[in-house]
Amino acid sequence: MKRLITLCLMSQFCIANGVIASPCVSDTFDRPLPGATDVVSFVTDVASVQFPAFWQQGNIGGFTYKIFANGEGVLRPTLAAQDWSIEMSCDRLTQVCDFNPEGAPPDEAVRIAGVVGQCLIRADVVETDFMPPAVPEPMDDVSADIADLPDALPTPDIAPNSPCGLALVGEATDEAVMQRLLLMVGSDPGPIDGFLGPKTFAAMDDFFEDSGWNTSTTDVITLLDKLHCERVQ
Repeated sequence: MKRLITLCLMSQFCIANGVIASPCVSDTFDRPLPGATDVVSFVTDVASVQFPAFWQQGNIGGFTYKIFANGEGVLRPTLAAQDWSIEMSCDRLTQVCDFNPEGAPPDEAVRIAGVVGQCLIRADVVETDFMPPAVPEPMDDVSADIADLPDALPTPDIAPNSPCGLALVGEATDEAVMQRLLLMVGSDPGPIDGFLGPKTFAAMDDFFEDSGWNTSTTDVITLLDKLHCERVQ
Protein backbone atom coordinates (compact mmCIF):
# COMPACT_ATOMS: atom_id res chain seq x y z
CA MET A 1 0.00 0.00 0.00
CA LYS A 2 2.87 2.38 0.70
CA ARG A 3 4.19 1.92 -2.83
CA LEU A 4 0.74 2.55 -4.28
CA ILE A 5 0.32 5.77 -2.33
CA THR A 6 3.77 7.01 -3.36
CA LEU A 7 3.08 6.42 -7.05
CA CYS A 8 -0.34 7.93 -6.71
CA LEU A 9 1.04 11.15 -5.26
CA MET A 10 3.33 11.42 -8.27
CA SER A 11 0.43 11.21 -10.71
CA GLN A 12 -2.01 13.97 -11.58
CA PHE A 13 -4.64 11.30 -12.27
CA CYS A 14 -4.92 10.06 -8.65
CA ILE A 15 -7.09 11.34 -5.83
CA ALA A 16 -5.90 12.30 -2.38
CA ASN A 17 -6.70 9.06 -0.52
CA GLY A 18 -4.43 6.99 -2.75
CA VAL A 19 -7.21 5.34 -4.76
CA ILE A 20 -6.63 5.42 -8.51
CA ALA A 21 -9.21 7.50 -10.35
CA SER A 22 -11.74 5.80 -12.63
CA PRO A 23 -10.88 5.48 -16.33
CA CYS A 24 -12.78 7.54 -18.88
CA VAL A 25 -14.97 4.45 -19.48
CA SER A 26 -15.59 3.86 -15.71
CA ASP A 27 -14.20 1.04 -13.60
CA THR A 28 -16.73 -1.44 -14.97
CA PHE A 29 -16.22 -0.32 -18.58
CA ASP A 30 -19.96 0.32 -18.96
CA ARG A 31 -19.49 3.94 -20.05
CA PRO A 32 -18.57 4.34 -23.76
CA LEU A 33 -15.20 5.73 -24.74
CA PRO A 34 -15.86 9.47 -25.28
CA GLY A 35 -17.23 9.93 -28.79
CA ALA A 36 -17.31 6.19 -29.56
CA THR A 37 -20.15 4.53 -31.49
CA ASP A 38 -21.56 0.99 -31.65
CA VAL A 39 -20.19 0.40 -28.15
CA VAL A 40 -20.73 -2.93 -26.39
CA SER A 41 -19.56 -3.63 -22.83
CA PHE A 42 -18.83 -7.11 -21.53
CA VAL A 43 -18.50 -8.67 -18.09
CA THR A 44 -17.49 -12.17 -17.08
CA ASP A 45 -18.06 -13.95 -13.80
CA VAL A 46 -14.75 -15.79 -14.05
CA ALA A 47 -11.93 -13.47 -15.10
CA SER A 48 -8.96 -14.83 -17.02
CA VAL A 49 -5.86 -13.49 -18.74
CA GLN A 50 -7.64 -13.63 -22.07
CA PHE A 51 -10.89 -12.18 -20.75
CA PRO A 52 -10.49 -9.87 -17.74
CA ALA A 53 -13.57 -9.09 -15.69
CA PHE A 54 -14.62 -6.13 -17.86
CA TRP A 55 -13.94 -5.09 -21.42
CA GLN A 56 -15.46 -2.93 -24.12
CA GLN A 57 -15.44 -2.69 -27.89
CA GLY A 58 -16.71 -0.10 -30.36
CA ASN A 59 -15.70 2.33 -33.07
CA ILE A 60 -13.68 5.49 -32.50
CA GLY A 61 -12.14 7.92 -34.99
CA GLY A 62 -13.03 5.63 -37.90
CA PHE A 63 -11.37 2.56 -36.33
CA THR A 64 -12.49 -0.38 -34.19
CA TYR A 65 -11.15 -0.79 -30.65
CA LYS A 66 -11.20 -3.26 -27.80
CA ILE A 67 -10.06 -2.29 -24.31
CA PHE A 68 -9.80 -4.50 -21.24
CA ALA A 69 -9.85 -3.89 -17.49
CA ASN A 70 -6.27 -5.17 -17.18
CA GLY A 71 -5.02 -2.16 -19.18
CA GLU A 72 -4.66 -3.91 -22.51
CA GLY A 73 -6.30 -2.94 -25.77
CA VAL A 74 -6.15 -3.19 -29.53
CA LEU A 75 -7.05 -0.90 -32.43
CA ARG A 76 -7.86 -2.25 -35.91
CA PRO A 77 -9.42 -0.89 -39.12
CA THR A 78 -12.57 -3.00 -38.46
CA LEU A 79 -13.44 -6.11 -36.49
CA ALA A 80 -13.11 -8.23 -39.62
CA ALA A 81 -10.17 -6.50 -41.33
CA GLN A 82 -6.72 -7.51 -40.13
CA ASP A 83 -4.60 -5.36 -42.48
CA TRP A 84 -2.94 -3.77 -39.48
CA SER A 85 -3.37 -3.50 -35.73
CA ILE A 86 -1.96 -1.61 -32.77
CA GLU A 87 -1.83 -3.55 -29.53
CA MET A 88 -1.37 -1.62 -26.31
CA SER A 89 -0.48 -2.57 -22.77
CA CYS A 90 -0.86 0.16 -20.16
CA ASP A 91 0.21 0.19 -16.52
CA ARG A 92 -2.04 2.47 -14.52
CA LEU A 93 0.45 2.65 -11.65
CA THR A 94 3.47 3.82 -13.63
CA GLN A 95 1.30 5.73 -16.12
CA VAL A 96 3.15 4.08 -19.01
CA CYS A 97 1.75 2.43 -22.14
CA ASP A 98 3.60 0.14 -24.53
CA PHE A 99 2.35 0.04 -28.12
CA ASN A 100 3.01 -2.77 -30.58
CA PRO A 101 1.97 -1.92 -34.16
CA GLU A 102 1.56 -4.70 -36.71
CA GLY A 103 1.40 -4.04 -40.44
CA ALA A 104 1.33 -0.39 -41.47
CA PRO A 105 -1.24 1.52 -39.40
CA PRO A 106 -1.98 5.05 -40.63
CA ASP A 107 -0.70 8.02 -38.67
CA GLU A 108 -4.19 8.90 -37.46
CA ALA A 109 -4.61 5.37 -36.05
CA VAL A 110 -1.35 5.76 -34.15
CA ARG A 111 -2.63 9.02 -32.68
CA ILE A 112 -6.00 7.49 -31.74
CA ALA A 113 -4.25 4.53 -30.08
CA GLY A 114 -2.27 6.99 -27.99
CA VAL A 115 -5.47 8.64 -26.77
CA VAL A 116 -7.02 5.24 -25.96
CA GLY A 117 -3.89 4.46 -23.97
CA GLN A 118 -4.35 7.69 -22.01
CA CYS A 119 -7.84 6.51 -21.11
CA LEU A 120 -6.48 3.18 -19.87
CA ILE A 121 -4.04 4.90 -17.49
CA ARG A 122 -6.89 6.98 -16.06
CA ALA A 123 -6.04 10.24 -17.83
CA ASP A 124 -8.70 12.89 -18.30
CA VAL A 125 -9.76 12.08 -21.88
CA VAL A 126 -12.64 13.86 -23.62
CA GLU A 127 -14.36 13.43 -26.97
CA THR A 128 -12.42 16.21 -28.69
CA ASP A 129 -9.17 14.34 -28.00
CA PHE A 130 -10.27 11.73 -30.54
CA MET A 131 -11.13 14.28 -33.23
CA PRO A 132 -8.67 14.89 -36.08
CA PRO A 133 -6.40 17.91 -35.61
CA ALA A 134 -7.70 21.08 -37.18
CA VAL A 135 -6.39 21.70 -40.68
CA PRO A 136 -5.22 25.29 -41.30
CA GLU A 137 -7.42 27.15 -43.74
CA PRO A 138 -5.80 27.65 -47.15
CA MET A 139 -4.50 31.09 -47.92
CA ASP A 140 -6.48 33.25 -50.32
CA ASP A 141 -5.48 32.84 -53.94
CA VAL A 142 -3.54 35.99 -54.74
CA SER A 143 -2.33 34.82 -58.15
CA ALA A 144 -5.05 36.82 -59.93
CA ASP A 145 -4.09 39.97 -58.06
CA ILE A 146 -0.42 39.42 -58.87
CA ALA A 147 -1.26 38.90 -62.55
CA ASP A 148 -2.88 42.35 -62.62
CA LEU A 149 0.29 44.07 -61.45
CA PRO A 150 2.42 45.75 -64.12
CA ASP A 151 5.79 44.21 -64.93
CA ALA A 152 7.52 47.35 -63.75
CA LEU A 153 6.26 50.31 -61.81
CA PRO A 154 7.02 53.76 -63.23
CA THR A 155 9.90 55.56 -61.60
CA PRO A 156 8.72 58.86 -60.16
CA ASP A 157 10.58 62.02 -61.03
CA ILE A 158 12.65 63.03 -58.05
CA ALA A 159 14.10 66.48 -57.71
CA PRO A 160 17.88 66.33 -57.32
CA ASN A 161 19.18 66.72 -53.81
CA SER A 162 22.29 68.50 -55.03
CA PRO A 163 23.52 70.13 -58.25
CA CYS A 164 24.43 67.68 -61.00
CA GLY A 165 25.09 67.45 -64.71
CA LEU A 166 24.96 70.76 -66.56
CA ALA A 167 24.60 72.66 -63.29
CA LEU A 168 28.25 71.83 -62.58
CA VAL A 169 29.62 72.63 -66.04
CA GLY A 170 31.07 76.05 -66.89
CA GLU A 171 32.56 75.48 -70.36
CA ALA A 172 31.58 77.96 -73.07
CA THR A 173 31.05 75.72 -76.12
CA ASP A 174 28.81 72.70 -76.59
CA GLU A 175 31.81 70.57 -77.55
CA ALA A 176 33.67 71.46 -74.36
CA VAL A 177 30.49 70.92 -72.30
CA MET A 178 30.14 67.46 -73.83
CA GLN A 179 33.76 66.62 -73.02
CA ARG A 180 33.29 67.79 -69.43
CA LEU A 181 30.16 65.66 -69.01
CA LEU A 182 31.92 62.62 -70.47
CA LEU A 183 34.64 63.07 -67.87
CA MET A 184 32.02 63.45 -65.11
CA VAL A 185 30.34 60.14 -66.00
CA GLY A 186 33.62 58.23 -65.95
CA SER A 187 35.05 58.37 -69.48
CA ASP A 188 38.26 60.00 -70.68
CA PRO A 189 37.54 62.40 -73.56
CA GLY A 190 41.07 63.80 -73.51
CA PRO A 191 41.72 67.51 -72.95
CA ILE A 192 38.65 69.70 -72.33
CA ASP A 193 39.48 71.90 -75.31
CA GLY A 194 36.30 71.85 -77.40
CA PHE A 195 38.02 69.79 -80.11
CA LEU A 196 36.26 66.47 -80.83
CA GLY A 197 39.22 64.27 -81.52
CA PRO A 198 39.67 60.47 -81.47
CA LYS A 199 39.76 60.30 -77.65
CA THR A 200 36.46 62.15 -77.36
CA PHE A 201 34.75 59.82 -79.82
CA ALA A 202 36.32 56.80 -78.10
CA ALA A 203 34.84 58.02 -74.82
CA MET A 204 31.45 58.32 -76.52
CA ASP A 205 31.71 54.63 -77.52
CA ASP A 206 30.92 53.78 -73.90
CA PHE A 207 27.43 55.29 -74.18
CA PHE A 208 26.31 55.41 -77.81
CA GLU A 209 26.06 52.55 -80.29
CA ASP A 210 27.06 54.73 -83.23
CA SER A 211 30.14 56.05 -81.46
CA GLY A 212 28.58 59.48 -81.48
CA TRP A 213 29.30 60.09 -85.14
CA ASN A 214 25.60 60.20 -86.03
CA THR A 215 24.42 61.77 -82.77
CA SER A 216 24.10 65.51 -82.42
CA THR A 217 26.12 67.29 -79.78
CA THR A 218 22.92 68.62 -78.20
CA ASP A 219 21.49 65.09 -77.84
CA VAL A 220 24.75 63.82 -76.36
CA ILE A 221 24.79 66.63 -73.82
CA THR A 222 21.17 65.95 -72.84
CA LEU A 223 21.80 62.23 -72.34
CA LEU A 224 25.05 62.73 -70.43
CA ASP A 225 23.42 65.35 -68.21
CA LYS A 226 20.60 62.91 -67.35
CA LEU A 227 23.05 60.04 -66.79
CA HIS A 228 25.20 62.03 -64.39
CA CYS A 229 22.21 63.23 -62.37
CA GLU A 230 20.88 59.67 -62.07
CA ARG A 231 24.23 58.48 -60.76
CA VAL A 232 24.59 61.10 -58.07
CA GLN A 233 21.06 60.86 -56.67
